[in-house]
Order: sequence, then structure tokens, then C-alpha cells
Amino acid sequence: MSSLQKLKLSNNQLKVDLSAIKLPDGLSMIDLHSNQLTGSLSSILNNRTSSFLEALDVSNNLISGVIPEFNEGLNLKVLNIGSNKIAGYIPISISNLIQLERFDISRNQIAGTIPSSLGLLLNLQWLDLSINRLSGRIPNTLLGIKDLRHANFRANKLCGEIPQGRPYNIFPASAYVHNLCLCGKPMPPCRTKITGNLI
Repeated sequence: MSSLQKLKLSNNQLKVDLSAIKLPDGLSMIDLHSNQLTGSLSSILNNRTSSFLEALDVSNNLISGVIPEFNEGLNLKVLNIGSNKIAGYIPISISNLIQLERFDISRNQIAGTIPSSLGLLLNLQWLDLSINRLSGRIPNTLLGIKDLRHANFRANKLCGEIPQGRPYNIFPASAYVHNLCLCGKPMPPCRTKITGNLI
């Protein structure tokens, strides 16, 4: 199948380790969501198979491991790995996916902080980081993403002021609930600290 460009085998009962799948070069789309796949993402997101890849959806599987580092020159526009058992953290090299329009890592076990380099993905329209173990702040660098239509940060361990600019301060509060201490619109105002300076 050397000329195959799109592979769609979603919503089946496929039980296979990703490392056992030998994918043909030149694939632009891989859709394997809602199966029972195991293994790690690095089996697919390596230099050989991902150089032409524009869309990868392996959501709702049993995939474990971590999110691999991303090299320059990748053309991914859609990366949906939600509803798996992926741990680790979001690599700083996510910024190399400059074409990315949709990034969904929801319902995993991903920890660490949200890297400020995520704000370099200027084409991003859909961002879902919900139901993970992310901590720290939502970086203000995300304000540079002007075309974002959807974002979800709920059910993590995030704290601090939500970036106060469009569209983050006009997203519904449901996008931020069930965190440690997120504040600022659309959540309750942040408490001001008393400095004790004499006037």
C-alpha cells in the first residue's frame, strides 16, 4: 500500500500494540480513535512516518507512555490523543508544530506545567487540556493565539490569574472549573495581596 494517503479504522475493537503496526510512508491522515490500542505514541510520531502527516487521531484508546519530542519540519494540523493513559508532560518542543490547528490531550494523566512555547502555535483554533494533572499558571503567551475558538483547562491543578484578554476572559467559566485556584474573568476576581508599604 505504498500509495495509501489516508488510514481510517476508527470505532472498531482493534487490539494491537502500536509498535507492531508498520505504517506506509506518505500517510497524511491516521484515524484510529475508539479502539483498544496499546503502546506509545513514539511508534507513530517518529521521523519516518510523521514527515507527511497532517492529522492524527488516536483518542479513546489504551495508549500509555509520554508525549514524544517534536522535531522541526512537521506538518501536523490535528493532534488528538485524548482519553488515553498518557503521562509525562507537554514537551517544550510542541512549538515546532507551527501548523497545528487542533490540540487535544484531554482525559489523560499528563502533569507538569503548560509550556509558554504553546503560545507560538499561532494557527491553533482548538485547545483541550482538561482532566489531567497540569499545575502552575496558564501562561500569558497564549494571548498571542488570536484565532482560538475553543479552550478547556478544567479539572487540573492550575492556579493563578487567567490571561486577561480575548478570548480567554470571555470563554465560559466551565472551561476553568475544578482547578486549585484559578481567578480573574470569567472566574471570581483574584485576591490582591497586601504589601504593607507605607504611603
